[in-house]
Amino acid sequence: MTEPRSALEVEGLRKAFGGHVVLEGVTISVAPGEIVAVSGGNGAGKSTLLRCLTGLLPFEGRARVAGLPVDGRPAVRRLIGYVPQAVQLPEHATVAEVLGFFARLRGVAPRVRELPEGFLPAPERPIGVCSGGQRQRVALAVALLGEPRLLLLDEPVANLDEPGREAFWEALRSRVRAGAAALVATPTPADLIGVAGRAVVLADGRVVHDGSMEGPHVVALGRRRDGRPAPVTEPHEEAGAGRGDEEEGEEVEA
Repeated sequence: MTEPRSALEVEGLRKAFGGHVVLEGVTISVAPGEIVAVSGGNGAGKSTLLRCLTGLLPFEGRARVAGLPVDGRPAVRRLIGYVPQAVQLPEHATVAEVLGFFARLRGVAPRVRELPEGFLPAPERPIGVCSGGQRQRVALAVALLGEPRLLLLDEPVANLDEPGREAFWEALRSRVRAGAAALVATPTPADLIGVAGRAVVLADGRVVHDGSMEGPHVVALGRRRDGRPAPVTEPHEEAGAGRGDEEEGEEVEA
């Protein structure tokens, strides 16, 4: 059987909540071995797009992961690793129990070889006493379980310290070198320079830029989290203001 050329194919994706259109006509393609930053202002539709692509939200249009339609089937869900913007994990469970639970769901071993020793909290540590950054680390490990073909990551390093960020980005690069693909949502794409090779920018629920990490719509989104300006290689162009996204920031279990 021939391997699909694209890890992800999206064509004409549309999502509305009642009469409020959040995404309109989104068409993108992501190849194996590619990391793509998905950016845009608050309410642009970044989180909603990722939730549609996981199969958590119904939508109009077409989306395929590794050649299979995104329709919520377990076989398709196992191809996807997802980290939501707001992570929810069972408070009473330990780190080892959480990893074991999700590993059993996917039929894989409860370990992620790319993550360095010490990245995760102690296996016996209850989630309820983990800090926000520690919970984020567990959620990132869950997303990498079983070598998924597509990783959908919604601001995945927002709660991590610098060593944690670097360790995760290196793990992601390793996974992508092995043939996976990743969409990483971020309000500041300059944070992903050196990680992502391409940016997709949303405004008013539509794709307004798909290409260089240093294009005008990317530059218009501002500075890195550390305060340094994004590199400017093209004239500044104002990005469109995003409409309210009713699903942005809604907590979803990892």
